[in-house]
Amino acid sequence: MTMRRRVAVLVAHVVGAVATKSEENDDDDDDDFNDNEIQSADEWISSVGRQFFPKRRYKVTQNAVDAFAKVTRDAQWIHAADAATRNSSSKPPFSFGGEEQHLPIAHGFFVLSLLTHLHGAPKKSKTWCRCELNVGMNRVRFRKPVEVGSVLRCQTRVQSVEWKRGREMLETTYECEMMKEGEEDVVVELEWIVRQVLV
Repeated sequence: MTMRRRVAVLVAHVVGAVATKSEENDDDDDDDFNDNEIQSADEWISSVGRQFFPKRRYKVTQNAVDAFAKVTRDAQWIHAADAATRNSSSKPPFSFGGEEQHLPIAHGFFVLSLLTHLHGAPKKSKTWCRCELNVGMNRVRFRKPVEVGSVLRCQTRVQSVEWKRGREMLETTYECEMMKEGEEDVVVELEWIVRQVLV
């Protein structure tokens, strides 16, 4: 078993979030990436407009939500395992968009933190890209709740690639949409900005 598979949490640098990996999500971290490795900066620049629909999925478990709540000190009751029971006795019951919401639900920032796992953009060859750095996010919107037990996927489009600091690095803006498996409605949408530091 590799070191990655022993790690109990995934750290997302942008939001400082941690997601516990479960057996359902113990997949090969390199799937969907190696076959599409980008061999040069020029090749990546020419990828503007390209879309990625990775096979990778993530099942949201109560253990993962509990671990995130512990790390972030966000223990709001709608994320707890007994949320459904507590909601049934409340008046009125918790609702979202005018409809009673199935509980428990995952934290919005927990779902957002899974972007680094699900986005599906190809790896860049170490012959030209030393590393990639998260710069930030624009226009983050949480469109719909994500219930525990949901299986998440993501589709990603390269919006732009620009030189920064002369020709020391590239800055890529991705358009990302996260959805629940079996549904077309977007649960989270955003622009994600990542810099590629050249060798």
